[in-house]
Amino acid sequence: MSGKHILVDGYSILHQWSELKAARTRSLAAGRQALIHLLTQFHDGHGGCLTLVFDGRNVPRGGDGIRTGIQVLYSKEGQTADAFIERMIGQSTNPGHYLVATDDHAEQMAVEGLGGETISAGGFHAMVQAELKDITQAMEEISLKNRRFLRADGSMG
Repeated sequence: MSGKHILVDGYSILHQWSELKAARTRSLAAGRQALIHLLTQFHDGHGGCLTLVFDGRNVPRGGDGIRTGIQVLYSKEGQTADAFIERMIGQSTNPGHYLVATDDHAEQMAVEGLGGETISAGGFHAMVQAELKDITQAMEEISLKNRRFLRADGSMG
């Protein structure tokens, strides 16, 4: 799946991942921010292109944009994220370049019919968690090397 442009159906994922429940319960905006934060961490390790698409209702001020490495888009008012994603893939010269994360079965069938690839919310969650675990392990290794490099008295060893 490396090298694919990941398109995330924002609300489909937001309502499926249990670690986002507390934020989602506070407000929809808090849920979106929690998802953006989590996907930004994922992107920091995974790299590549990641676009998070939300339905065009309850659009915050500032709307679309690049946020810390990932692109956050809102469909037009009255248009669903599903329709936005499907149009994006349908207009592409290389629809196989896209991986769409969603639990919406109709959207999965439409994307696959257009030549794109899909991953369920659970499968994408596993991918994100594996990447976050790799990032944590890499940071722990760096920290351990730094501790070995510095002596207890603060001098270099």
